[in-house]
Amino acid sequence: MPLSHTRALHTVTPEPQPSRTFESGRLTVQRLGSGDEAVLQEVFEKAGDYFLRITGHPAPEPDAAAREIGSCIATPGRDVALLSLHVEAGAEAEAEPVGVLGWWHGNPEPDVTLLGMLMLVPERRGRGLARDALAALEAWEAQRGVHRLRTAVAAGNYREHALLRALGFDEMPIRDHVALGLGGAHLALFEKPLG
Repeated sequence: MPLSHTRALHTVTPEPQPSRTFESGRLTVQRLGSGDEAVLQEVFEKAGDYFLRITGHPAPEPDAAAREIGSCIATPGRDVALLSLHVEAGAEAEAEPVGVLGWWHGNPEPDVTLLGMLMLVPERRGRGLARDALAALEAWEAQRGVHRLRTAVAAGNYREHALLRALGFDEMPIRDHVALGLGGAHLALFEKPLG
């Protein structure tokens, strides 16, 4: 009598990829990837004052969007997303690109997400869209096990310090800067608990 061998079939189910889009009231947050460089560059150019503060140049480099998306693709956990405002256009609703959100999930710790960019085009600022974008990111990251958002700005940029406080962030004590190896950096770290 021949022996029959049975093989146990093991199937590996890949972890589900997070959705490319998530919503918060008036905004759609769409994670970007290869092929999305043109729309990202367009928003970068409309918000040139952001680059003036960050790089000292009044406009982004011509390849800024391609470099940002490339960096996100190459770095696990990094994402950049287009913020689109839902607007009524007659009988139809349209989505108007109004900003960009960038973050790094699980950095510098597994339960922390580093907020690296929150940019709105000038004509849409002051209307609560930054708060809506941040709320969408917070809800999405909380579902992924994140308990805190963290960000850093120039130590002397008190205007952005006030904005971060208005968005619910608290400045981290200097001892935390030192513990993170940033004691000599001219940065102010801010953190916000989720939930």
